[in-house]
Amino acid sequence: MEDLFKSLSKKIQLLEKNINYNFKNDLYAQNAIIHPSYKKSKFELLEFMGDRVLNLAISQIIWDEQYKSEREYAEKLATKVNKYTLLEIAKIWNIKDYIIYIGEHIDSILVDACESIIGAVFLDGGWDSAYKLIKENWPKQSMSFAELDPKSILQQWIHQTSKQHKYTLIKQDGPPHNPQYTVELQVNQQKIIGVSRSIRLAEKSAAFDFLKKYTNLIKK
Repeated sequence: MEDLFKSLSKKIQLLEKNINYNFKNDLYAQNAIIHPSYKKSKFELLEFMGDRVLNLAISQIIWDEQYKSEREYAEKLATKVNKYTLLEIAKIWNIKDYIIYIGEHIDSILVDACESIIGAVFLDGGWDSAYKLIKENWPKQSMSFAELDPKSILQQWIHQTSKQHKYTLIKQDGPPHNPQYTVELQVNQQKIIGVSRSIRLAEKSAAFDFLKKYTNLIKK
């Protein structure tokens, strides 16, 4: 038990160093890095809060770009808050070094952990701390909105190249309120796996990864 406490303490210190924030209440930090696959925690509640804080913060950041319509703001928000930007943040924060989990779907866990950490900072330090964390770390460059609809891009590419493709649901994991879907995309002989919280998003993930690996339509 003492060894576990020391290990957890070191992981919290590493978290604080990487996000440049010192927690006043270490319980928020603990719950932010202990994934429920390892043991029961408030990780998912922090993730829920972090998702809302993140979307509001990015909305505030892009407000000054003075778009003319709600659709343009929504598209810009989508390019800033998605799996790919969250994975980039996970690398910047070196989340793999201190997240505690059991399982194989590390990308999905890293995405969730980003939001959990943001939620923890918000509850521990308030809006200003969370907003500062997001504004100072979020990538200035992002994919275009077109790149965020990889299924449509893939469909056009399939039509142009006369290839065949299909999506197949391989399995469903997790509880009913938080399912995890694994989908296989097959294009001729090539196969790509996509994993997400919905079948649609899993298909989208597989399509994006296929385009990135086998075509020049998505920037590497």
